[in-house]
Amino acid sequence: MTNRRVPILLSMVVTLSLLFGGWFLYQKVQVENPIETKIGQMTSAKLNEIKVDKTHINVKLTVTKPDEFPEEYNELQQEIAKMVPDKEVDIAVTNQDGDLKDVWNNGLFAFTEAVELHQYSKIPAMLAEWKQVNKLDRAASHMDDENIYVFLQRGDQQFYTVIPRQQSVDSEVILNG
Repeated sequence: MTNRRVPILLSMVVTLSLLFGGWFLYQKVQVENPIETKIGQMTSAKLNEIKVDKTHINVKLTVTKPDEFPEEYNELQQEIAKMVPDKEVDIAVTNQDGDLKDVWNNGLFAFTEAVELHQYSKIPAMLAEWKQVNKLDRAASHMDDENIYVFLQRGDQQFYTVIPRQQSVDSEVILNG
């Protein structure tokens, strides 16, 4: 009876290794590698990290050319959605230096209010004020149909964030009267 257990155990280990090895190989070859290749073609950002699981893909980028990033960001989102339509994709930007993150957090209420009330014309003036008050070298924004892109810089410190224009229904400010 002991002689039968060894072959059964070995075949079970080999089968499981092939199944999981095949799944990991599929993830690497069919999902990760094409995404890494697409990001490698970008001139405005570089890849920091990519994590793929059954339902999500998490990508972390460092923005290297803030003015060019919005266009390439949208292209990247569309390409990844075509590559893996069955997975939710989260693309995060890692340019988040601490002091500038504080500047962002201090102005976040006014910024969120402008976005939720669709008063986008207030954003450039708000950023100009942040630039002056916080002695920033640069405070810029860009907007497209989907997102608002905000870039803050002081010396070597950078803060970059992408804010969706369409917030969820639960987070929208409702105008009364």
